[in-house]
Amino acid sequence: MIWIITSPERIHEEAVIIDALLQAGVDRIMLRKPQWRAPEYDALMEEIDPAWFPRIIVHDNFSVCNKYPVGGIHLSGKTRDHMTGCELDLCLQRYPTSSTGIHDTAAIALMHRQFDTLLLSPVFNSISKPGYYGRFAGSLPEKQRRVFAMGGVDAGNIHQVWQWGFDGAALLGAIWQDPFKAVENYQRIQEIWNRNART
Repeated sequence: MIWIITSPERIHEEAVIIDALLQAGVDRIMLRKPQWRAPEYDALMEEIDPAWFPRIIVHDNFSVCNKYPVGGIHLSGKTRDHMTGCELDLCLQRYPTSSTGIHDTAAIALMHRQFDTLLLSPVFNSISKPGYYGRFAGSLPEKQRRVFAMGGVDAGNIHQVWQWGFDGAALLGAIWQDPFKAVENYQRIQEIWNRNART
């Protein structure tokens, strides 16, 4: 299972690329635009075919989630840690998919039960954040929910993600470092993932 996280910056023809990625088979697109306000999100959402909304996850923006029938929400550690268990329950049960980021394998067992997907990072040296070095190598501990690898995942190391027991990967730099090749780069990574999954 492959998710793609949007570039934090505006990308030329971004809605067109998102549409092409979803048509190519990306499982989920996570809209993560930390500096954007509601009008900018609205402008992007209005350019995306509503048929794709169930496969879109929104990062930390409740107003977008309330306005559009998106498929899920991702809470950053900062947002998550400011919510009580009851608040998390009420928030997360509204969405088919709910995810959060973690930075330690011990957090897999400790994270709130309502999160169905955990994004562990950085697994490899980050492509989009120079100096953000990978911290994990080896098999994951036993887990009761999906754990995705994030941070530096590309065509050259996606096979290790499968071997270490991850359920998928969340890609950013491998896709957006060259937006014109976004679909091609995704397809190459997905092909390697599928090949490993069949063995």
